[in-house]
Amino acid sequence: MSSTAMTVALVSTQRRWHGGEEQARLLAVGLRRRGCRCVVLARRGSLFAERMADEGFEVVTFSGGRGPAALWRIRRALRRVRPDVLHYNDSHAIGGAGLASLGLQIPARIAARRVDFTIRSPKQYRWFCDCVVCVSGAVADVCREGGIPDRLLRVVHDGVDPARVRSGDRARGRQALSLNDDQTLLLTVATLTDHKGHRFLLEALPEVVRKAPNTILALAGDGDLQAALQRQAERLAIDSHVRFLGFRDDVPDLIHAADLFVLPSHKEGLCSTLIDVMLADCPIVATTAGGIPDLVGARKRGQAPFAGTALRVLRTKGACPLFRPEESSEPVAWLVPPRDPRALARAILHALDSPDQCAAMRRRALHRAEQRFTADRMVESTLAVYRELIAKPQAV
Repeated sequence: MSSTAMTVALVSTQRRWHGGEEQARLLAVGLRRRGCRCVVLARRGSLFAERMADEGFEVVTFSGGRGPAALWRIRRALRRVRPDVLHYNDSHAIGGAGLASLGLQIPARIAARRVDFTIRSPKQYRWFCDCVVCVSGAVADVCREGGIPDRLLRVVHDGVDPARVRSGDRARGRQALSLNDDQTLLLTVATLTDHKGHRFLLEALPEVVRKAPNTILALAGDGDLQAALQRQAERLAIDSHVRFLGFRDDVPDLIHAADLFVLPSHKEGLCSTLIDVMLADCPIVATTAGGIPDLVGARKRGQAPFAGTALRVLRTKGACPLFRPEESSEPVAWLVPPRDPRALARAILHALDSPDQCAAMRRRALHRAEQRFTADRMVESTLAVYRELIAKPQAV
């Protein structure tokens, strides 16, 4: 089937706007540019419904949950739209939209899996999905271990719009944060939830500011842990060095304003924001959680230690998971073990004190992102999965 003849129903149950919703928007825009019809089914009152309508997409809304009213509205929309592909953008959409789709003869039902959390209900993937598209090899491994059959798994990496990232302006971003020229900005852009590991970054910060007292840490993102993290910063006496920015629409400016981007996650599917950072020519300190090694070009090999030159300098006492680079031994980011504040602090200080190494890493990161992690590449890879599934004979 050609793209021009394809209809895709894209389902999201999320209220807030996170990385997964931005990936869905990029996918929908890319599908439309390639001649597909894309209809959005979204939770009533959600940012996803609002923004996709603003983008000119047909949007059908439903109430939250899996009650009869929501299922009836989804099923009625699917019967009218008659999609070739039903694409669940989050795991909560599978049970509701999957149940509503039973008996409708939809050729391909696809679930996006963006996180490396343990699979709690493998049955819903087997019952309601013809394919599970994972954002990284690490996520695919978790799915496999959680009981999802290997035949259902595909890996399609996230992608970003390079033009959006490059629209950022360093001076504008630093002015927005009222930063002086002599202040060093560490930036994290992530929802304030436990798996993003903000508390470990805060634990690392006292050592950083002792040696680099002009350091400011900006945390962009909202979430349920903000009050707890603010209390932690006060308890550690670093609150004057930490700024909680909340949800921001000027992330490209903030990334360009940063001297170093830090991602302290202990669970991570891939993190599309890291792609933005790679394209923005900003150095990175991150953990080895989840799909991050996929992103920076290092794959896990059992429990052996990391072979990258930067991490040999930064290894702390105790086991350190090692990684094997895909193309070369030259890293594009400093990687440290998750949940290790001491290693995180040492990596940050090493990066800030190594401008030449930072410059080399930035060049390699930019090249890797341009070659592998654009929105166009993500859309084409997703379309290839659609075509593969539609071409298969349907059992039901």
